[in-house]
Amino acid sequence: MSRPVLCVVMWLGLMTVGAAAESPNVIIFLVDDLGWTDLGCYGSDLYQTPHIDRLAASGMRFTDAYSACTVCSPTRAALMTGQYPARLHLTDWINGMWEGLPSAQRKKYRLRPPKWTQHLEHRHTTLAEALGQGGYKTAHIGKWHLTPRSNDADVVARFFPKRHGFDVNVAGNQWGAPGSYFWPYRRARQKNSTVARVTNFPPSESTRGKYLTEMLAEQAVGVIERWKGERFFLHLAHYAVHTPIQGRRDLVKKYRAKITPTHRHRNAEYAAMVESVDRSVGAVVSALDRLKLTDKTVIVFTSDNGGLIHGRNGPTDNRPLRAGKGSAYEGGVRVPAIVSWPGRVPRNITCHEPVITCDLYPTVLEMAGVPGDAEHNSRVDGVSLLPVLTRDRPSLGRSDLYWHYPHYHRGGATPYSAIRSGAWRLVEFYEDRRLELFHLGRDPGERNNLAKTHSQKAGELRERLHQWRRRVSAQAPGVNSEFRGPSE
Repeated sequence: MSRPVLCVVMWLGLMTVGAAAESPNVIIFLVDDLGWTDLGCYGSDLYQTPHIDRLAASGMRFTDAYSACTVCSPTRAALMTGQYPARLHLTDWINGMWEGLPSAQRKKYRLRPPKWTQHLEHRHTTLAEALGQGGYKTAHIGKWHLTPRSNDADVVARFFPKRHGFDVNVAGNQWGAPGSYFWPYRRARQKNSTVARVTNFPPSESTRGKYLTEMLAEQAVGVIERWKGERFFLHLAHYAVHTPIQGRRDLVKKYRAKITPTHRHRNAEYAAMVESVDRSVGAVVSALDRLKLTDKTVIVFTSDNGGLIHGRNGPTDNRPLRAGKGSAYEGGVRVPAIVSWPGRVPRNITCHEPVITCDLYPTVLEMAGVPGDAEHNSRVDGVSLLPVLTRDRPSLGRSDLYWHYPHYHRGGATPYSAIRSGAWRLVEFYEDRRLELFHLGRDPGERNNLAKTHSQKAGELRERLHQWRRRVSAQAPGVNSEFRGPSE
């Protein structure tokens, strides 16, 4: 090897070592039930999100980002493991709709969900565990919802964030929603705070009277201040904007004065909740600026599933996407996603590459220069987004994304699997093996089913979907022996 070439190789090696030595802090904002159009930078005509919009302008905004599931717990598990919910066998929110249905109501459903896993198993190496092994301090703040539902507090606590690699856990427990967003975060008849119950976060004078979303943001800022001299991973998983739909009263008043009949988004309570999430982002970013950590920190912002539109006065509107949370369609899984990393991710870039929650696991590990566990990595379904984020490659070169939901949901879903390949999206429904094929480029609202007119494409995608289900050992629903049909 000639001397000039040798010098270049040595320089590149030193650059690699230097990059590893300067591994960034990582903050992931995971918002609950935030829809694809629920931010100013994603087209909302009502919700005001200036801090998130500035975050998007400071980095990359994805137009075709997806949650790993149409409901929350599976997506959270996918983020923590990098694996599809189908591979994890954690395919519904814990404990799912079926568990609470009386026998009389179960008779209406043709199929029965499989015996799926209702907690995050310890056999997986979580993102927190991998980063912790790489020298990171790790904190979880907010919603966890990856424990079994049990009356035995010891059983539940075995699956809390601290047992999955987090050094700090604030408000992470088995609950999927607070009793209230107002202090003490419980329903009137509950004795204990829903957020504080069986977790290591005790209500205190510092939290008294605080709106929940803002209190969690303050806790996050406190963690950043304590760890400013160390590398850290902060997972800020807001309970907002999940039900109960309760905004700060002053903000609700503000939005009620703004809404007109021409607005697509019209729920003032929900608008107030979205603004509180935005303020939490502003508080965290301000803390990073104040502590001179901005250039050393990656921020990821996304949602666990699409926006909620069913129920009384459905909180949001996902149009032009079809349906919403708990459905088989784009409105249930397409979500906002933003990544900011000053100096590495170019500013104000819009990316149309299809990406999914599972991708965050390998992306963060590569950013951090942490190898993770080799055996676990062999089962990771996501791919690192770093080449696209840094513009080193125009595309990930990946052909397909997949979803598998062998359950029923009040949002409209019956058991289904789906594949997105390029601009095509195929949904296969288990009840009658019906296929629905859409071309998202021409029909983002999934109104025109092309399965019959493009039968060859539908057959090709169905075969790829079936191959994937076999590859990840996806669980299928079974026959419901209690089924009596709608007439009975």
